[in-house]
Amino acid sequence: MQQNKTYLMGIYTRSPLHIGSGTSVDIVDLPIIRERITNYPVIPASTLKGVLRQRAVDLNGEKNSDVNVLFGNRDDDYKDDKGKISYGGAMFFGEAKLLAFPVRSLKGCFAWITCPLALQRFARDTGKKINVPKVDCDKCFASDKVASKGTVVLEEYPLTIYSAAEYQAVKADIEKIIAVIADISDDPVWKGELADRLVITNDENFQHFVTTTTEIVARIEINPKTRINRNLFNQENAPSESVYYSVCQYLGERKPGTENACETFGSLFPNNKACIQLGGNETIGQGLCEVKLTLLNGGE
Repeated sequence: MQQNKTYLMGIYTRSPLHIGSGTSVDIVDLPIIRERITNYPVIPASTLKGVLRQRAVDLNGEKNSDVNVLFGNRDDDYKDDKGKISYGGAMFFGEAKLLAFPVRSLKGCFAWITCPLALQRFARDTGKKINVPKVDCDKCFASDKVASKGTVVLEEYPLTIYSAAEYQAVKADIEKIIAVIADISDDPVWKGELADRLVITNDENFQHFVTTTTEIVARIEINPKTRINRNLFNQENAPSESVYYSVCQYLGERKPGTENACETFGSLFPNNKACIQLGGNETIGQGLCEVKLTLLNGGE
């Protein structure tokens, strides 16, 4: 039996992402799914598993035994002397949690915001060793790329940056945070701009921005014959340039004689990365994501 392996899956959205929670009677007809306690946007584990299973089927075929071993057997085609047996999948998928969120900035066009809670959860889930500084309400750590005269203006809200002396006290910790989370994706924008655009604000400010600054898009259906519009609705999307992470684990094969299934999972990510589509509205370009797979070895 192959040893368990744990992976970090970094997800960088290159186009707006809509993973809906169903229809709503609120202002937004089609909201995105969010965590209950934090209200952060989230990508359910079932979404990741379904998309990756389909990718495995596309690459290896529906009847490939490794696909069924990894993701579970839905055709009941495993048999023993007593009849048909279904096996659970050998892969565990965790939901993809939000790590960094893009927000309009008065200086520098946009900034990625994160907060102590998001960073602490990332460290807990991945085993990465980082020290997260405390951040007071309406204050932040940020570079001169997005700050002017001691202030960062995100949307219409000014946040005061910490003084040079206060920053120096935690400079090493912030540089370590940037180095660790930069490796979550190989997207050139993320890699090249993170140090300049990252804003670490407090938990309440972060929650406010991820709740109120998502994209709201109005859509409408047009009758192709009469040209009369009907069915006007609006839809919420998580913006492009958002960063999520998920921890997944190979638990070991449940069917005897299938020790190579883990290698098949790795083959879904040539050079440890792949572009995949998540969520709805594939045919209008939404949900395009770069996914990077990294083997976790108990943190750093």
